[in-house]
Amino acid sequence: MLEDSVTTEHMATIARILGSFFYYPVNHEANLQLREVLAQDDQETVFTPVLALMDQTSAEAISSDFQTLFEGCEVMPAPPWGSVYLDKEQVIFGESTISFRAFLTQHEMSLDTGMREPEDQFGLMLLAMAQLLEEKQDLEAVKVMLGEHILPWSSRYLELVQKHADTEIYQMLAAIAEQWLLLLQEEYGIQPVEKRVYF
Repeated sequence: MLEDSVTTEHMATIARILGSFFYYPVNHEANLQLREVLAQDDQETVFTPVLALMDQTSAEAISSDFQTLFEGCEVMPAPPWGSVYLDKEQVIFGESTISFRAFLTQHEMSLDTGMREPEDQFGLMLLAMAQLLEEKQDLEAVKVMLGEHILPWSSRYLELVQKHADTEIYQMLAAIAEQWLLLLQEEYGIQPVEKRVYF
């Protein structure tokens, strides 16, 4: 499913799939429904091994890994929020979060999850990307989003997920996301804004 040439429809689909997997636990109802849809594809895709791992990985292992990676205990080895990487104080709701919120407002978007949480959570950002493509057909906005708000920190984040995930499924999802973002960067000639990464 990660072809060399990327259509906007294809990009929106991958963004929605990865966004869901990085925002909800792999065994969350939203992802179980997604699994059913993906399983209907007769052709093997980059997500085929992920579907197999969903069956092979225990619910306890997935829940434990998700809590460590995405919700945090005392120490978070791979925080999923951009501002932790881009702000000197390594805080959530930092300046980069405010900048991304302004970007969303500019494009008449709001990410209302029903909780007070930073909009720059990696999975949530990918879901916003899918929304920009599906509802607004705004590829130029997506390029800006990638270059200014995602790519400056995503490779470090995904590197940490691969390093610290206890389950193969999250290691694989991080590798797929990293490969996909590199493909988009090359396909659309996106030059990420150079920002210092503090985490």
